Amino acid sequence: ILPTLAEKAVDCIGQRAKTKQPFFLYFPLTTPHEPIAPSEQFKGKSGISAVGDLIMESDWALGQVMEALARHGVAENTLLIFTSDNGHCPYTGLKPFENAGHRVSGPFRGYKFDAWDGGHHLPFVARWPGVVQPGSQCAQLASLNDLMATCAEITGAQVPATAGEDSFSLLP
Repeated sequence: ILPTLAEKAVDCIGQRAKTKQPFFLYFPLTTPHEPIAPSEQFKGKSGISAVGDLIMESDWALGQVMEALARHGVAENTLLIFTSDNGHCPYTGLKPFENAGHRVSGPFRGYKFDAWDGGHHLPFVARWPGVVQPGSQCAQLASLNDLMATCAEITGAQVPATAGEDSFSLLP
C-alpha cells in the first residue's frame, strides 16, 4: 500500500501547488507496522530483514514527497515534519538489527510497549528552510501533543483554552 500512498501524496502536492495557496498534507506511513510486507522492489534490499526492507521503503516514500515538493517549487516554503508515535516493536525481530550493528532504540533501554525511554524517545525531524537551521537540535522535552500549539502559532490560529492544555509550541 505504501507506493500507492506515496503516489497519492505526490499527486496532492502537485494539485495543491498549482493553487499557490498554503496547504496541509498529513501523510501517515503504514510502516513498519504489521503485516511486514515490503513491496517487491524493496524485498531483500536492506540485507537485514523484511522490517529493514520496509524501513527502506519508508525512506523512499518520504523521498518521493520531498522530491515532489522541490519539483513543484514549494520545498523552500514548506515545513516538513517526520516523526513516529512510539519506539520500535520488539516482536518484529531485533536480532537482525543488532547483528547489523544497529540499535533500534539508540542509547535507550526498552522498545514499544515499555515504560522505559526506548519506547518513547522517537525521531522528530523538521525541515523548514530559512526557519529551522539544518543540523540544529533541541534538547527540550517535547511531545507529539505539542504539534497542536506549534501549528496554531505558525498559522495564527486561536486555540480555545479548553483545547490542548498540555500542548506547547515548539516554534521557539
